[in-house]
Amino acid sequence: MTFRRILVPVLPEQDLGPSFHQALEFANNYDASLTLLTVIEDLAELKELANYSITTLDLLDKTTRAFYHQLNAHTHELKKQYPKITFSTLIRIGIPFIEIIKAANENQTELIIIDTHHHDKTTTCQWGSTTRHLMRKSNIPIWSVHEKQQSKSIERVVAAIDVTTSSSADFNEKIISIAHEFSAICQAELLPCHAWRLETEGYLRKWNSYTDLDIALVAKQLRQDRADRLKSLIAPYEASGTPINIRMLEGDPKQIIPQFVKQEDIDLVVLGSLSRTGIAGLLMGNSAEYMLDALKCSVVTIKPDDFSSPVLS
Repeated sequence: MTFRRILVPVLPEQDLGPSFHQALEFANNYDASLTLLTVIEDLAELKELANYSITTLDLLDKTTRAFYHQLNAHTHELKKQYPKITFSTLIRIGIPFIEIIKAANENQTELIIIDTHHHDKTTTCQWGSTTRHLMRKSNIPIWSVHEKQQSKSIERVVAAIDVTTSSSADFNEKIISIAHEFSAICQAELLPCHAWRLETEGYLRKWNSYTDLDIALVAKQLRQDRADRLKSLIAPYEASGTPINIRMLEGDPKQIIPQFVKQEDIDLVVLGSLSRTGIAGLLMGNSAEYMLDALKCSVVTIKPDDFSSPVLS
Protein backbone atom coordinates (compact mmCIF):
# COMPACT_ATOMS: atom_id res chain seq x y z
CA MET A 1 0.00 0.00 0.00
CA THR A 2 1.20 3.51 -0.75
CA PHE A 3 0.12 6.86 0.70
CA ARG A 4 0.51 9.21 -2.25
CA ARG A 5 -3.01 10.68 -2.05
CA ILE A 6 -3.61 12.30 1.33
CA LEU A 7 -6.56 14.24 2.75
CA VAL A 8 -6.09 16.75 5.59
CA PRO A 9 -9.26 18.26 7.17
CA VAL A 10 -8.58 21.77 8.50
CA LEU A 11 -10.14 25.13 9.19
CA PRO A 12 -8.68 28.10 7.30
CA GLU A 13 -7.58 29.87 10.50
CA GLN A 14 -5.94 26.71 11.83
CA ASP A 15 -2.15 26.84 12.11
CA LEU A 16 -0.72 24.31 9.67
CA GLY A 17 2.90 24.91 10.57
CA PRO A 18 4.20 23.08 13.66
CA SER A 19 0.92 21.23 14.26
CA PHE A 20 1.21 19.31 11.00
CA HIS A 21 4.98 19.23 10.50
CA GLN A 22 5.29 15.51 11.26
CA ALA A 23 2.63 14.60 8.70
CA LEU A 24 3.73 17.14 6.08
CA GLU A 25 7.31 15.94 6.32
CA PHE A 26 6.05 12.39 5.71
CA ALA A 27 4.01 13.54 2.68
CA ASN A 28 6.97 15.50 1.32
CA ASN A 29 9.19 12.41 1.52
CA TYR A 30 6.50 10.54 -0.41
CA ASP A 31 6.09 13.18 -3.17
CA ALA A 32 2.42 13.00 -2.22
CA SER A 33 -0.66 14.80 -3.50
CA LEU A 34 -2.29 16.44 -0.49
CA THR A 35 -5.77 17.97 -0.34
CA LEU A 36 -6.70 20.47 2.35
CA LEU A 37 -10.40 20.05 3.16
CA THR A 38 -12.64 22.41 5.09
CA VAL A 39 -16.16 21.28 6.00
CA ILE A 40 -18.73 24.02 6.53
CA GLU A 41 -21.24 22.62 8.98
CA ASP A 42 -24.80 22.68 7.61
CA LEU A 43 -26.25 24.46 10.63
CA ALA A 44 -29.97 24.94 11.14
CA GLU A 45 -29.20 28.54 12.06
CA LEU A 46 -28.24 29.24 8.46
CA LYS A 47 -31.76 28.37 7.36
CA GLU A 48 -33.16 30.67 10.03
CA LEU A 49 -31.08 33.54 8.69
CA ALA A 50 -32.96 33.24 5.40
CA ASN A 51 -35.85 35.00 7.18
CA TYR A 52 -33.74 38.13 7.47
CA SER A 53 -31.87 40.26 4.99
CA ILE A 54 -29.15 37.67 4.33
CA THR A 55 -30.12 34.68 2.24
CA THR A 56 -28.68 31.28 3.09
CA LEU A 57 -27.31 30.92 -0.42
CA ASP A 58 -25.49 34.26 -0.32
CA LEU A 59 -24.07 33.54 3.12
CA LEU A 60 -22.75 30.11 2.10
CA ASP A 61 -21.36 31.53 -1.13
CA LYS A 62 -19.46 34.27 0.67
CA THR A 63 -18.24 31.86 3.35
CA THR A 64 -17.07 29.35 0.76
CA ARG A 65 -15.17 31.98 -1.21
CA ALA A 66 -13.52 33.27 1.97
CA PHE A 67 -12.51 29.74 2.99
CA TYR A 68 -11.05 28.97 -0.42
CA HIS A 69 -9.01 32.16 -0.19
CA GLN A 70 -7.66 31.15 3.21
CA LEU A 71 -6.89 27.58 2.11
CA ASN A 72 -5.07 28.82 -0.97
CA ALA A 73 -3.05 31.14 1.23
CA HIS A 74 -2.09 28.12 3.34
CA THR A 75 -0.96 26.12 0.32
CA HIS A 76 1.09 29.04 -1.00
CA GLU A 77 3.09 29.15 2.23
CA LEU A 78 3.35 25.38 2.65
CA LYS A 79 4.74 24.88 -0.85
CA LYS A 80 7.81 26.86 0.18
CA GLN A 81 8.62 24.44 3.01
CA TYR A 82 7.38 21.22 1.38
CA PRO A 83 8.21 21.57 -2.36
CA LYS A 84 7.64 17.89 -3.21
CA ILE A 85 3.97 17.95 -2.18
CA THR A 86 1.28 18.72 -4.78
CA PHE A 87 -1.36 20.73 -2.93
CA SER A 88 -5.06 21.17 -3.71
CA THR A 89 -8.05 22.52 -1.76
CA LEU A 90 -11.65 21.44 -1.23
CA ILE A 91 -14.72 22.87 0.51
CA ARG A 92 -17.75 20.76 1.45
CA ILE A 93 -20.95 21.46 3.38
CA GLY A 94 -22.44 19.01 5.89
CA ILE A 95 -21.56 16.94 8.96
CA PRO A 96 -17.73 16.92 9.26
CA PHE A 97 -16.96 13.21 9.66
CA ILE A 98 -19.47 12.23 6.95
CA GLU A 99 -18.12 14.73 4.44
CA ILE A 100 -14.52 13.77 5.25
CA ILE A 101 -15.21 10.09 4.57
CA LYS A 102 -17.16 10.86 1.38
CA ALA A 103 -14.52 13.25 0.07
CA ALA A 104 -11.75 10.78 0.84
CA ASN A 105 -13.43 8.02 -1.14
CA GLU A 106 -14.40 10.26 -4.06
CA ASN A 107 -10.78 11.42 -4.35
CA GLN A 108 -9.37 7.88 -3.93
CA THR A 109 -7.54 9.04 -0.82
CA GLU A 110 -5.14 6.55 0.76
CA LEU A 111 -4.63 8.32 4.11
CA ILE A 112 -6.58 10.86 6.17
CA ILE A 113 -4.49 13.00 8.53
CA ILE A 114 -6.15 14.89 11.37
CA ASP A 115 -4.76 17.16 14.06
CA THR A 116 -6.44 16.03 17.26
CA HIS A 117 -4.83 18.07 20.01
CA HIS A 118 -7.06 21.14 20.00
CA HIS A 119 -9.83 21.53 22.54
CA ASP A 120 -11.82 24.55 21.41
CA LYS A 121 -14.36 25.29 18.72
CA THR A 122 -12.04 27.42 16.60
CA THR A 123 -10.35 24.31 15.29
CA THR A 124 -11.41 21.15 13.53
CA CYS A 125 -11.27 17.44 14.36
CA GLN A 126 -10.61 17.23 18.07
CA TRP A 127 -9.51 13.99 19.72
CA GLY A 128 -13.15 13.50 20.41
CA SER A 129 -16.34 12.99 18.43
CA THR A 130 -15.09 13.68 14.88
CA THR A 131 -11.87 11.73 15.36
CA ARG A 132 -13.64 8.76 16.92
CA HIS A 133 -16.34 8.76 14.26
CA LEU A 134 -13.62 8.63 11.61
CA MET A 135 -11.74 5.85 13.38
CA ARG A 136 -14.91 3.79 13.70
CA LYS A 137 -16.46 4.46 10.31
CA SER A 138 -13.73 5.27 7.79
CA ASN A 139 -12.52 2.49 5.52
CA ILE A 140 -9.40 4.58 4.88
CA PRO A 141 -6.52 4.69 7.40
CA ILE A 142 -6.70 7.57 9.88
CA TRP A 143 -3.52 9.25 11.13
CA SER A 144 -4.21 11.28 14.28
CA VAL A 145 -1.33 13.65 14.94
CA HIS A 146 -0.82 14.14 18.68
CA GLU A 147 0.11 17.46 20.22
CA LYS A 148 3.36 16.22 21.76
CA GLN A 149 4.54 14.78 18.42
CA GLN A 150 3.44 17.63 16.20
CA SER A 151 6.88 19.04 15.33
CA LYS A 152 8.92 15.88 15.96
CA SER A 153 10.18 13.58 13.23
CA ILE A 154 9.11 9.94 13.32
CA GLU A 155 11.96 7.82 14.65
CA ARG A 156 10.23 4.88 16.39
CA VAL A 157 7.06 3.13 15.19
CA VAL A 158 5.06 0.53 17.14
CA ALA A 159 2.84 -1.98 15.34
CA ALA A 160 0.30 -3.30 17.87
CA ILE A 161 -0.36 -6.88 16.82
CA ASP A 162 -2.82 -9.52 18.03
CA VAL A 163 -1.50 -13.03 17.42
CA THR A 164 -3.91 -14.74 19.81
CA THR A 165 -5.55 -16.72 17.00
CA SER A 166 -4.88 -17.41 13.34
CA SER A 167 -8.21 -15.83 12.33
CA SER A 168 -6.69 -12.34 12.32
CA ALA A 169 -3.61 -13.33 10.28
CA ASP A 170 -4.56 -11.32 7.16
CA PHE A 171 -5.34 -8.24 9.23
CA ASN A 172 -2.05 -8.57 11.11
CA GLU A 173 -0.19 -8.72 7.81
CA LYS A 174 -1.87 -5.48 6.77
CA ILE A 175 -0.94 -3.79 10.07
CA ILE A 176 2.69 -4.88 9.76
CA SER A 177 2.82 -3.83 6.10
CA ILE A 178 1.55 -0.33 6.82
CA ALA A 179 3.73 0.09 9.92
CA HIS A 180 6.76 -1.02 7.92
CA GLU A 181 5.88 1.45 5.15
CA PHE A 182 5.79 4.31 7.66
CA SER A 183 9.09 3.15 9.16
CA ALA A 184 10.77 2.83 5.77
CA ILE A 185 9.73 6.23 4.41
CA CYS A 186 10.70 7.93 7.70
CA GLN A 187 13.86 5.83 8.18
CA ALA A 188 12.50 4.87 11.58
CA GLU A 189 12.83 1.83 13.83
CA LEU A 190 9.90 -0.60 13.73
CA LEU A 191 8.79 -2.30 16.95
CA PRO A 192 6.13 -5.00 16.40
CA CYS A 193 4.48 -5.45 19.82
CA HIS A 194 2.16 -8.06 21.23
CA ALA A 195 0.65 -7.64 24.69
CA TRP A 196 -0.22 -10.96 26.29
CA ARG A 197 -1.09 -12.55 29.61
CA LEU A 198 -2.29 -15.93 30.86
CA GLU A 199 -5.99 -15.15 31.09
CA THR A 200 -6.92 -18.61 32.42
CA GLU A 201 -4.49 -18.64 35.36
CA GLY A 202 -7.33 -18.42 37.89
CA TYR A 203 -9.16 -21.36 36.31
CA LEU A 204 -6.00 -23.44 36.20
CA ARG A 205 -5.39 -22.87 39.89
CA LYS A 206 -8.97 -23.35 41.10
CA TRP A 207 -10.29 -26.12 38.89
CA ASN A 208 -7.20 -28.00 37.74
CA SER A 209 -5.00 -27.63 40.84
CA TYR A 210 -2.05 -26.33 38.82
CA THR A 211 1.01 -25.45 40.87
CA ASP A 212 3.06 -22.29 40.41
CA LEU A 213 5.57 -24.34 38.41
CA ASP A 214 2.84 -25.76 36.17
CA ILE A 215 1.48 -22.31 35.49
CA ALA A 216 4.94 -20.91 34.81
CA LEU A 217 5.56 -23.65 32.22
CA VAL A 218 2.20 -23.03 30.53
CA ALA A 219 2.87 -19.27 30.45
CA LYS A 220 6.34 -19.83 29.00
CA GLN A 221 4.97 -22.02 26.19
CA LEU A 222 2.16 -19.55 25.49
CA ARG A 223 4.61 -16.68 25.25
CA GLN A 224 6.90 -18.65 22.94
CA ASP A 225 4.03 -19.60 20.64
CA ARG A 226 2.91 -15.96 20.39
CA ALA A 227 6.49 -14.80 19.78
CA ASP A 228 6.92 -17.37 16.99
CA ARG A 229 3.75 -16.13 15.27
CA LEU A 230 4.97 -12.57 15.52
CA LYS A 231 8.36 -13.52 14.06
CA SER A 232 6.68 -15.19 11.11
CA LEU A 233 4.78 -11.98 10.39
CA ILE A 234 7.92 -9.86 10.14
CA ALA A 235 9.98 -12.45 8.25
CA PRO A 236 9.25 -10.86 4.83
CA TYR A 237 10.73 -7.55 6.03
CA GLU A 238 13.91 -8.74 7.74
CA ALA A 239 16.09 -7.97 4.71
CA SER A 240 14.43 -4.61 4.00
CA GLY A 241 17.04 -2.52 5.78
CA THR A 242 14.53 -1.20 8.33
CA PRO A 243 15.60 -1.84 11.95
CA ILE A 244 13.01 -4.24 13.44
CA ASN A 245 12.83 -5.19 17.11
CA ILE A 246 10.05 -7.44 18.41
CA ARG A 247 8.67 -6.66 21.85
CA MET A 248 6.56 -9.09 23.88
CA LEU A 249 4.73 -7.15 26.59
CA GLU A 250 3.12 -9.01 29.49
CA GLY A 251 -0.05 -7.49 30.92
CA ASP A 252 -3.36 -5.88 30.01
CA PRO A 253 -2.93 -4.34 26.51
CA LYS A 254 -4.85 -1.17 27.34
CA GLN A 255 -2.43 -0.47 30.18
CA ILE A 256 0.87 -2.02 29.16
CA ILE A 257 1.03 -0.61 25.62
CA PRO A 258 0.57 3.06 26.65
CA GLN A 259 3.17 2.51 29.39
CA PHE A 260 5.59 1.05 26.85
CA VAL A 261 4.95 3.90 24.41
CA LYS A 262 5.71 6.47 27.10
CA GLN A 263 8.79 4.72 28.47
CA GLU A 264 10.31 4.08 25.03
CA ASP A 265 9.49 7.53 23.61
CA ILE A 266 7.51 6.10 20.70
CA ASP A 267 6.50 8.55 17.96
CA LEU A 268 3.77 6.59 16.19
CA VAL A 269 1.51 3.61 16.97
CA VAL A 270 -0.21 1.62 14.21
CA LEU A 271 -3.16 -0.48 15.37
CA GLY A 272 -6.21 -2.24 14.01
CA SER A 273 -9.62 -0.64 14.30
CA LEU A 274 -12.94 -2.48 14.32
CA SER A 275 -16.34 -1.40 15.56
CA ARG A 276 -16.49 -4.23 18.03
CA THR A 277 -14.61 -5.49 21.07
CA GLY A 278 -12.90 -8.69 21.92
CA ILE A 279 -9.51 -9.47 20.40
CA ALA A 280 -6.72 -8.78 22.86
CA GLY A 281 -7.87 -5.19 23.32
CA LEU A 282 -6.09 -4.12 20.14
CA LEU A 283 -9.15 -3.64 17.98
CA MET A 284 -11.54 -0.74 18.20
CA GLY A 285 -13.78 -1.35 21.18
CA ASN A 286 -13.79 -0.47 24.85
CA SER A 287 -10.17 -1.52 25.41
CA ALA A 288 -8.84 0.20 22.30
CA GLU A 289 -10.74 3.42 23.03
CA TYR A 290 -9.29 3.42 26.53
CA MET A 291 -5.86 2.91 25.02
CA LEU A 292 -6.34 5.79 22.58
CA ASP A 293 -7.02 8.15 25.47
CA ALA A 294 -3.90 6.92 27.25
CA LEU A 295 -1.52 7.06 24.27
CA LYS A 296 0.58 10.21 24.24
CA CYS A 297 1.77 9.94 20.66
CA SER A 298 0.41 9.97 17.12
CA VAL A 299 -1.76 7.02 16.11
CA VAL A 300 -2.67 5.37 12.80
CA THR A 301 -5.82 3.24 12.87
CA ILE A 302 -6.68 0.91 9.99
CA LYS A 303 -9.54 -1.38 9.00
CA PRO A 304 -9.54 -4.88 7.46
CA ASP A 305 -9.90 -5.01 3.68
CA ASP A 306 -13.45 -6.30 3.91
CA PHE A 307 -14.69 -3.40 6.05
CA SER A 308 -17.51 -1.32 4.51
CA SER A 309 -18.06 2.18 5.82
CA PRO A 310 -21.66 2.77 7.00
CA VAL A 311 -21.32 6.33 5.72
CA LEU A 312 -20.87 5.12 2.15
CA SER A 313 -23.64 2.53 2.31
